[in-house]
Amino acid sequence: MTTTTRTTELEAVNTILSTIGEAPLNTLSGSLPVDGTVAINILSEITREVQSAGWHFNTHYKVTLSRDTSNKIPLATNILRVELDNNKYSRVQYDIVQRDNYLYNLAKNTDIFDTNFEDVVIVYLLPFNEIPEQAKRYITIRSARVFHDRTLGANALHKFSTEDEARALIVLKQAEATTGDYSIFDTPDQAYTITRNNRVY
Repeated sequence: MTTTTRTTELEAVNTILSTIGEAPLNTLSGSLPVDGTVAINILSEITREVQSAGWHFNTHYKVTLSRDTSNKIPLATNILRVELDNNKYSRVQYDIVQRDNYLYNLAKNTDIFDTNFEDVVIVYLLPFNEIPEQAKRYITIRSARVFHDRTLGANALHKFSTEDEARALIVLKQAEATTGDYSIFDTPDQAYTITRNNRVY
């Protein structure tokens, strides 16, 4: 009996290729046909797009960011977003953004810092094979639709409909809600209302 396993990156690419009737690939390395390379690139593009939103599965809490010998704070290349704890660090003093591979302070227009940061929330870009199956399914369907549109044109018949994509997104959001254990207090508006009197300015 064959054991069903989670979707691999190769399987996702072959699903994308199947929308235009292309033969499946045996590998993602070496010399590949043009459509195969395009499918891989689009899968990577949509993977970044979807994960950039920040989900429970690719968000790490209570991360410490430390200064290097130049008092700069380097960021790994797979970091998509950095958020400081507003209850711990004043936005007037530390209004941080990413610039290249370093943290930058808009409040003082500098990338030099006088402190390390604790309890930082970081959204990471994970490899396709490390994300949950629900996210893989949504990314694969969305990638297939984008690939099909770019290859055959937006007016051509889709192998995956907008309904397929919407259903896959619903399943992903259901998984997110279940694993994240969210409540109404986790929304940005509610968080602001609850903590606004405790902020340090």
